[in-house]
Amino acid sequence: MIDRGARRVSRTVLCASVAVSVAAMMAACSSSGGGSSASGGGTPGAPETTNITVTWSAGSGATSPLWLAADEGIFAKHGLNVNVVQSGSTAGATAVLAGKAQIFYGEATSAFQAAAQGSPVEIVGTLRNKNVFKFYVSPSITTAADLAGKSIAISSAGDSTDLSSRSALATLGVDENKVTFLPTGTSTLRLTALVTGHVAGTLLTEPTASQAAKQGMKLILDQTTQPFAGSAITISKSFGQKNPNTITAFIESMEEAVKFLDDPANKDEVLKVMAKYLAAKPTDASVLREYTTYSPAGGLARDPSPDVAAGNAVVQALQAEDPSRFKSLALATVYDDSFTQKIKSAGYLTQLWGDQLNPSPSAAASSPAASPSAP
Repeated sequence: MIDRGARRVSRTVLCASVAVSVAAMMAACSSSGGGSSASGGGTPGAPETTNITVTWSAGSGATSPLWLAADEGIFAKHGLNVNVVQSGSTAGATAVLAGKAQIFYGEATSAFQAAAQGSPVEIVGTLRNKNVFKFYVSPSITTAADLAGKSIAISSAGDSTDLSSRSALATLGVDENKVTFLPTGTSTLRLTALVTGHVAGTLLTEPTASQAAKQGMKLILDQTTQPFAGSAITISKSFGQKNPNTITAFIESMEEAVKFLDDPANKDEVLKVMAKYLAAKPTDASVLREYTTYSPAGGLARDPSPDVAAGNAVVQALQAEDPSRFKSLALATVYDDSFTQKIKSAGYLTQLWGDQLNPSPSAAASSPAASPSAP
């Protein structure tokens, strides 16, 4: 994305192959209480493609359903052999377009940007529908107005840190044109830039947000209650058209992993898997913080339908950031809820969650195709 004025400026996890008949998989899944397109407990039909590569970007608890589905054999139970590879958010979406990966699970913003350019990608599910950022500033900033003429660190131009920073400035009444947006990289690098005085503020996620507070940085705005499409399941339209059962099996696997995460009885196992992918120890405070953030009800969606309010928030942010480029962007261009609708119609979510199923109000209230695009 053009940095307007510079804004003035493998790991590979292979799930065990399923070398059993469809009938055997149905019996195995039935005995475990799960359901999938391969098992017969959910959407009917075995996956058309069983060997798939899935890229992921965020090293946070929001990605844990993917890790758990791989390490706990959930993908295998649903008839999938999944190669899980970490990549950047932009690289993940690019890999899907290039056919090097079949699915990208991570930041939704890149899919919206690609769709706006006419690329044949779509979001078929969202699991994190709230913003994850907290806006920290240096101790020298006494009021939001002091940010004028200063620099704030973002990860990269046009990503969620960029869009959320602009949204934060608007909320605080600061003209974004009077602020320099400095692409800096990861949360850790942005925190370093803030603490060392290279920038006056930045958006941070946990655990770096807590680290900022401990080092005397000031929280000026908490965005974590605001809707914003975060962790999304992105595919190419052609792959989805040719492999609908593969996609439904993947989404069902991810939801089963969310349930595994939510169950307190699995805490020790979840911490072990999180620690593995976060390159930490299960007892580290950072790992425990990720667990407590995403394991409670509401941390991740129990209904994976693409969330309308969260998606509209991204559309509005992009249109505010670059009106000429994103003026015609509509939510229906990016969202495809046909897979989740099929899953729900088959009764899979009800079977999986029972009385615990509480669909997101914004997801249930409207289909993306019927939802008006952001102004």
